[in-house]
Formats: sequence, C-alpha cells, structure tokens
Amino acid sequence: MFGILLFISGQEIIFALLIALLLFGSKEIPRLARTFGKGMKEFRKATDDIKKEFENSTPEVMEDFKEIKKNLTKNADVIKKNITKDTDVIKKNLTKDADDIVKGVKKNLDFD
Repeated sequence: MFGILLFISGQEIIFALLIALLLFGSKEIPRLARTFGKGMKEFRKATDDIKKEFENSTPEVMEDFKEIKKNLTKNADVIKKNITKDTDVIKKNLTKDADDIVKGVKKNLDFD
C-alpha cells in the first residue's frame, strides 16, 4: 500500500481528498474511511492466513519430496544391481561361447 503512495505527490493526494470531500460530503468521509480501514484489515488478515497456510504446508511438502527421492533412489539402486547382474551373466556367457569357439577352431585346425 505504501509503495503505491510513494508514486503519488502531495498535491495529488490533496486533490483526491478535495474531490472525495466534494463527492461524498464531510459527514460521509469518516464512514468511508472506516469502511476502507475495515476492508484493508480483512485483506491483511486474509493474506496473513494464506501466508501461514503456505508456511505450515511447506514442511509437509518437503517431507513428501524427501520420501519420493528416497523411493526413487532405492528403485534406481535395485535397477542398477539388476543391470550389473544381467551384464555379468551376459559377459560370462559370451566369454564361455568365445572360449568354445576358440577350442573348436583349434581342434579343427589341429593346433593342439
């Protein structure tokens, strides 16, 4: 609210007050000011409630993210172990097959 007032000069404020005085009269201005004050109070209360709700929910959201990260890390570790295990089996089978091929070639060529 005060940030907006910084861009309004003193002459503009006086001019706005004179226009309000002419439009509403001197008896209505205090009632309008009270109504405006109550509205600002309600607005501030609503923004404070939203801020508190956000601050209260932030730790819960962070806990959810930590749990998700934990589960993803666990699943990634399991996948990594399975891939390592599978590649070791494939490597072992390929080595055995290569050895069998070399033995067969040597046998056929009589290099024993």
